Amino acid sequence: MSYRYRCGTCRATSEPVATRRAARAERRWHRAREHSGLVPDDESIEPDAEHGVGTGGLLLAVLVGVLIVEALARITS
Repeated sequence: MSYRYRCGTCRATSEPVATRRAARAERRWHRAREHSGLVPDDESIEPDAEHGVGTGGLLLAVLVGVLIVEALARITS
């Protein structure tokens, strides 16, 4: 799942980022740059369903990763 930081005061929205932690980093950067470090009244970090990898996509990625590791283990042994 990806996330976006939204500042309602500026009416600005970040690009989608992969983790909530990355969205918090976007928030810190925005606060420092646009609000002199102050906290705007209306801001949020929200899941971005449009650009996120859903549970099925994540499960598929993990499965493919496991299969690749297993194949490499067989090749090298």
